Amino acid sequence: MRSILLPAFRTFCLAALMLCQAPAWAEAAARMPVGPERAQLRGLPPPQTTPRPVNPLPTSRLLLEEEEPITAFDLDRGLTQLCRAGRFRQQREHLFIVRLGGYVHGAVIGGYWGLYDPERLAVPRLVYAVRWQDTGRCEVYVLRHLPA
Repeated sequence: MRSILLPAFRTFCLAALMLCQAPAWAEAAARMPVGPERAQLRGLPPPQTTPRPVNPLPTSRLLLEEEEPITAFDLDRGLTQLCRAGRFRQQREHLFIVRLGGYVHGAVIGGYWGLYDPERLAVPRLVYAVRWQDTGRCEVYVLRHLPA
């Protein structure tokens, strides 16, 4: 009988302790600053650096260069999930690249060689930027159509 009641009593005591401290947690959270003030609270100012240019490999073919960062373009959620699963990617590294906001990212063209897309979801002649390829946080952004 004692072995059954002891875990239940322990759970009850932990729940009661957490309920007693809940107002203190809520009060502390209400006093914490959010946004840029939170970074200044830790003594770290927000970064104000300019991106340095990255020199790609000489075998790479630059498809697009713009000042906008990659996050300014549309994220394709379906292709991003496939990329994270390894089902949408460049077959050869550094074949096509794009330079967006001073950073170099891999690029693939829908319907062209060099693209691994077994589901055939890529739109033909559409340029996609691939960020963090071959990782669990891979992202695919839609850039633009190639000129005819």
